[in-house]
Amino acid sequence: MTTTTKQRVRRALKPWWAKLILVAALAGAGWTGYRQFNPPPPPPPPPSGEATVADITQVVQAAGVLQPRLKVDVGAQVSGQVKKIHVQLGQQVKQGDLLVSLDPELARSDVAQAEATLAQQRALIDSRNVDLATLRKELARQRRLMAGDATTGVDLERAEAEVAKLEAELRGAAATAQRLEAELAKGKLRLSYTSITAPMDGTVVNLPVQEGQTVIAVQITPVMVTLANMDEITVRARVPEADIASIQVGQVARFITLSGEAQRYEGKVRVIQPVPERAGNAVFYNVLFEVDNKARKLLSDMTVQVSIETGKASKALTIPMVALGERGEDGRFDITVLDAKNEQKRRQIKTGLQDGARVQVLDGLKAGEKVLLAPPSAADAASAAASSASAASK
Repeated sequence: MTTTTKQRVRRALKPWWAKLILVAALAGAGWTGYRQFNPPPPPPPPPSGEATVADITQVVQAAGVLQPRLKVDVGAQVSGQVKKIHVQLGQQVKQGDLLVSLDPELARSDVAQAEATLAQQRALIDSRNVDLATLRKELARQRRLMAGDATTGVDLERAEAEVAKLEAELRGAAATAQRLEAELAKGKLRLSYTSITAPMDGTVVNLPVQEGQTVIAVQITPVMVTLANMDEITVRARVPEADIASIQVGQVARFITLSGEAQRYEGKVRVIQPVPERAGNAVFYNVLFEVDNKARKLLSDMTVQVSIETGKASKALTIPMVALGERGEDGRFDITVLDAKNEQKRRQIKTGLQDGARVQVLDGLKAGEKVLLAPPSAADAASAAASSASAASK
């Protein structure tokens, strides 16, 4: 293409560029004018909450486990083979009911042997008593002869010594008889131990043995049956270390089971165990309370969700928990108050009870005032102030 031809093309296109620039300028002027007469809507106000008067109840949440208030392991006090189990799991028993029978033959043999040994000793004592009666008669005769000078002193002394010796032997035999009587009583007691009975009214919750099993009661007592009184259930709540300071004996405690049952059970804190439990780096304290279970709806080792009421206030001034900012060294919290023009002002308040959603305000705020929800931290507020100051200086 020659230079003359290029110049002709540029002259032909120049009007189109001029028209495009003119259209763009007119569009910008139109938009500016539209914005002057139709300004954008103001930004929405920040989310806020109002200080209102309401009832507030503070609770401590904890996981808990159900246990019978009274639970007894019934063991075997003698060794032997389990001959018969007379109860089943879940069965209700009364005090004195037969639970388990051990083979009594060995214990009966021991009793029979002890009875025979005692009978033999008593027969020996009877024989010695006959001999003693004879010697005493001889001693009396020697004394009469001595009074008539018809015998010697040596014969009298010999008769007295034989009587004294036999009396001593009889005292020893009587002591041996007492020992044998004690052994017989012990053997009869061991024989009675082969019939294991219930020490209380309760429910059979564990049967760790089977018929035919041999149990050895030498160093430790083997458990045969576990009984529990299920009329009253103890709740063992594991309260975290951070919350235990607010727990006191006598506070109302409630729980629900994890089975989806709508019923809520209630009791009062009976004891706070002073020795904690550790789970890794976490420390928990066991808080115990009881509830009635005569309806038998609650079972041992159920997991429950516990709520312990640690404080309650009526007609208290409250604000949403999310309105609280940072906590100072004096225990007061920073909040951001919104005035009628939605201007933000920082303020410090003193708080009291809280229920997880709202917190009680003890001073620093009045009913009806609005507070900023999720207020910025002190560092964020300082950064925002610095940015505003920098922008104003420019």
